[in-house]
Amino acid sequence: MSADAGRDLPGLAKRALDAFAESASRRRDRDSLMDNAFTALFDLYRATSPAQRRSPGGQDFNAALAELLSSGNNPDRLGLYVVRSQTAALNGQHEAYRPACWRRSMLELLGEEFVPWRDFLRPGDLETVRSIDEALVEVAGSARPVDEEEVPAWVPESHWWWWEPARQRGEEAPERYDSGPLDAVGD
Repeated sequence: MSADAGRDLPGLAKRALDAFAESASRRRDRDSLMDNAFTALFDLYRATSPAQRRSPGGQDFNAALAELLSSGNNPDRLGLYVVRSQTAALNGQHEAYRPACWRRSMLELLGEEFVPWRDFLRPGDLETVRSIDEALVEVAGSARPVDEEEVPAWVPESHWWWWEPARQRGEEAPERYDSGPLDAVGD
């Protein structure tokens, strides 16, 4: 990825790869390692366009990321991230709907914008992602409504789970605002 005026894309790409490399190599299971890696990847996503992510530099980044996602402790850590995302979704009616949406969106960004899930998630984890979606639909009707301020501006329309509670209640989808940095836990 090339550097644009005001943005250090190579630095952001290195930070993301370094975070996933640390997650792959550290022995202790620490949620913060995967959370840090997703935060770094999210920063890169926000700083790049789809064309930049598809560019030769973007493809080189994706190839390096794919290798890291499949190496060391990352398959287990990603599996744990998926399972914890499922738990958040299942608990969505108990104030965990927004964190479940954040986690599901991070998985979607990783798989849609960088490396396809089939290239690094284990079959059981792929099935669990489908279960997350089912749980989000199931609990959306009883979940606390997602307020306008809680749907960040960067969320693409394809991330339907953010609007599912409003859809099930027959309401208009909330407007989107930029909620700032990655904040998986709502106020």
